[in-house]
Amino acid sequence: MSKTFHATLIRTGAEQIHRISLDTGGFHGASVCAPPKLEGYPGCTTPHQLFLAAVGSCVNIIFEMACSKARVEVLDLTSNIRGDYETEEKTQRSYFTSVVVDTTITVPKDTKESKVQRLFQIATTNCPIGNSLQNPDCSCVDLNSKLTVKHPKD
Repeated sequence: MSKTFHATLIRTGAEQIHRISLDTGGFHGASVCAPPKLEGYPGCTTPHQLFLAAVGSCVNIIFEMACSKARVEVLDLTSNIRGDYETEEKTQRSYFTSVVVDTTITVPKDTKESKVQRLFQIATTNCPIGNSLQNPDCSCVDLNSKLTVKHPKD
């Protein structure tokens, strides 16, 4: 089954600042700029940050869905996503070489950690954004994920 997703980029009046329009699902957009412009434009994000957010949010949403199906209560879920980025001196070609999704979940005390770890593995292997980076024809980015399971304190 094939699906098509859509976004529109619109140049704003400010140089090198674009607006992403996502007219579905209630979220309407964001301002995007190159990294050197961030300081002068509060509230702007970079394509680099959006890329990392796409990977991390995909893993988290699928993980949360897997937990729900397995009847694992999620008390808290947070991910820190780091991307290593290189620019080749000779060609000035830039790209991410690795992405690390470091996730922490808080679940009730009686929840087995092995079950939660298994659900996280399912999420990371079923994330279409992550799979786009590591498909059989191209292992473009080294994608790693780590899960820390916590329980609430008494």
